[in-house]
Amino acid sequence: MTSVVGGCQVGPAPPGPAEIRTGPPPWDAPRDGVSYIDKAGFERLPLDFSGPSPYTVKIAVSVDGKTVQVPAGVGVDRVRAEQAAVHTHTADGLVYVEAKTTAERPTLQQFFTLWGVKYDAKCLADACTTLTVTANGKPAAWDAELTPSTRFHITATH
Repeated sequence: MTSVVGGCQVGPAPPGPAEIRTGPPPWDAPRDGVSYIDKAGFERLPLDFSGPSPYTVKIAVSVDGKTVQVPAGVGVDRVRAEQAAVHTHTADGLVYVEAKTTAERPTLQQFFTLWGVKYDAKCLADACTTLTVTANGKPAAWDAELTPSTRFHITATH
């Protein structure tokens, strides 16, 4: 006689690994946000957390002259009701920064890790011929800090 013991999983399934994409856009927000939150080095915060001094930045992205939509839900894991201090609610490039302290300054590099898109000093995904970053219309470092009211534009070409 064989007995089988079954069980019910309580809560959501474990998240899949954070996979950094290198292919062409479009890039959706990752489904298992907590994996990307961890990979980007953020603390997992409750969805209703807003921090002591929340602010927004605007991020515009283009590859080969074509606008790339920054999706809603970057840095958010709705299944587990957690978010990163940096996240998007809408698909218009408006990024919310709701850090636990006013001294915390997340970076563009961390944002792209949350998004699950390869981003470094030379490449945005597979676009590695030129990478240009501006902040409020002036040249900026590829890993610039996300400071209040800044408008970033990241342009990459193949």
